[in-house]
Amino acid sequence: MWQFFADYPWFTLFIVIAAGSLFGMVRFGPVKLGAAGVLFVGLLLGALDPDIGPAVPAGLPVLGLALYVYTVGLEAGPAFFRELRPQLAVMTGAVVALVVTALAVGFLGGTVLGIGGPYLAGGYAGIGTTTPGLAAAQASSADPTEPATGYAIGYPLAVVLTILFVAAVAAVRNWPGRRDPGSGLPEELVTRTVDVTRAVHWSGLPGAAEGQLLASVHRPAGGTPGVVRDLDALAPGDQVVLVGGPGAVAAGTTALGEPAPIHLLDRRDVVDYRRILLTNPDLAGRTVAEIALGDRYGAKATRVRRGDQDLLAHEDLLLQLDDRIRVVMPRERTAEVTAFLGDTEAKVSEVSAVSMGLGLAAGFLLGIPSLTIGSTTLSLGTAAGPLVMAMVLGRLRRTGPLVWVLPTRANLTLRQIGLLVFLACVGLSSGYAFRRDAFSLFGLKLLAVLLAAAVLSYASVLLVARLLGQSRPRTMGLLAGYVGNPAITAYANSRVSDSRVNTGYATLFALAILVKIVCIQLIVGL
Repeated sequence: MWQFFADYPWFTLFIVIAAGSLFGMVRFGPVKLGAAGVLFVGLLLGALDPDIGPAVPAGLPVLGLALYVYTVGLEAGPAFFRELRPQLAVMTGAVVALVVTALAVGFLGGTVLGIGGPYLAGGYAGIGTTTPGLAAAQASSADPTEPATGYAIGYPLAVVLTILFVAAVAAVRNWPGRRDPGSGLPEELVTRTVDVTRAVHWSGLPGAAEGQLLASVHRPAGGTPGVVRDLDALAPGDQVVLVGGPGAVAAGTTALGEPAPIHLLDRRDVVDYRRILLTNPDLAGRTVAEIALGDRYGAKATRVRRGDQDLLAHEDLLLQLDDRIRVVMPRERTAEVTAFLGDTEAKVSEVSAVSMGLGLAAGFLLGIPSLTIGSTTLSLGTAAGPLVMAMVLGRLRRTGPLVWVLPTRANLTLRQIGLLVFLACVGLSSGYAFRRDAFSLFGLKLLAVLLAAAVLSYASVLLVARLLGQSRPRTMGLLAGYVGNPAITAYANSRVSDSRVNTGYATLFALAILVKIVCIQLIVGL
């Protein structure tokens, strides 16, 4: 009866995606497998009959992986290059930890226990939860099912262990972080109208010079409200709308006077405000200052909603397609500002076929050159080639009329589709071999090697972060990025509310993938 799944591979593929996605939603304590649930359902179904795996459509896994790594690179590139100089020591320590872990896997597994390189390479990818690494291991192996078996053993082990490590760090209160002060950027934003009772220069207010406090609307004593352009002195009887974090707004209110009983923005006959969706590709990759809303329309951006995060719209903030910008503007110019920014919902999911096609083609081209060291051939391949190219293009953001970055929603959609397709194909192709190897003495030996290597690896990252004076929140983010699993990042964010968790994740995420891919190809050659 299982032959049905081999005879109708497209049906099989999508039933695995559906059932695996449901399985990924099941919570095991603090752990959810997420997209990896598709891999395990694929392994289960593929284990039922040896004909199911070979029926997977050829080339489909490469397409799924390319979409995944390319969209990841576009998002991770800017953060990687931004953090390259200030976090170089941390990045170097992470690279050393990854290499040491690879050597430990090779020695314990290959030399001591005699486990084959492809199994160890897949297991190394598993304890790093790196899907591109699994693809690199399969591309370098004579039998692609062997790395998949190691990956399936290492992946759940990695998620559980990393969450335990993050929980342990979160429980440590005496974690000085002497070289990692907070960014000063607010975690949440508030807006308040203030009655000015004393003469104050704007630049003298706490947080104003640092860009942590903005003024959006000003009403002079006895005058009419207007959008703030160049605010200098405030006098008794004035009213001003402050925007910033709760602490900065509270300090500004105390310095100026007292909260007003009526909010100025509730009066919309002169000054209007609204959130406008940025869909004009000419503005993507430009800063708030560069789009010059004040010079063009007498308007001002105060907040940017990006995904689930509210950002203060300081002048150096880089804008992305799909940002929702809170703009205050003269009422009569609302339509002009809206048209300038775009505000077209239909464009939120649009993808430039020209820029994406050129970017992926360049990525595949970058993956072709290879270097042979002894019996091992190293190359970026179809996993790292598109990733590296996308990181560079994500950093550039645009080249003339070509906008390389994607709208956030389109990026996440393509990423999810690519990942699900790749994992379903890998699971189906490798299920029968997994059934043969995983539940045996061989599987137990491989599990023991991966457990020892994972503990060594994660502990090394924590030690490096502690010695380099990183804060507790950033250390949690660094570990999540080092392992590369978004579920771990979500868990870290649930334990501490600090933007350094996400910046730490972005610092190591892409770099760790690239280093793992190189190490994996070396391990296969054992």
